[in-house]
Amino acid sequence: MNVTIQVALAGGLFAVFAFIHFFVDWIFQSHAEAMVKHNDRKIRAKHCLIYTLGFVPILYILGFSFWEFVISLSLLFLSHFYLDTYHGVFLWAKHIRKPPEMTEPWKEVFSRVDGSTEITVHPPDAIRGFGEFVKTPLGKILMITLDQISHLIFLWPIVYVAMCHLLK
Repeated sequence: MNVTIQVALAGGLFAVFAFIHFFVDWIFQSHAEAMVKHNDRKIRAKHCLIYTLGFVPILYILGFSFWEFVISLSLLFLSHFYLDTYHGVFLWAKHIRKPPEMTEPWKEVFSRVDGSTEITVHPPDAIRGFGEFVKTPLGKILMITLDQISHLIFLWPIVYVAMCHLLK
């Protein structure tokens, strides 16, 4: 099989895997789960199990062997479990994007009993700043974009396994 056909086949498989990713990741997750999964291992594990099971039919159709199933499903579950903590997005924001919310001092305003106000300036706090950054429209867009790119990257090893299986 020539390289052009191999690239087309790999791209087609990736497109199918990406569709399954978006369908299962977004359709089978409640809003409540989406809002707490990054901090709750049980909810994240349940979500990742449902996500992983969504790939079983296509892997079966492709004729994956037992070990190809185990490797692919493990990669899907474990990568999704980590990525849904948003730790990778946090590291990207902290070290590459560097939004001002994460890198500049922040102010806290207090009201005194006499009606006057006091401002306390705190040093930069990347964790607090990340929470502030992702509340902004740009922060939300970038967080979702980086998160989805990360998820899609982990589909490529499964495309590779599928290509090796199909080209035997």
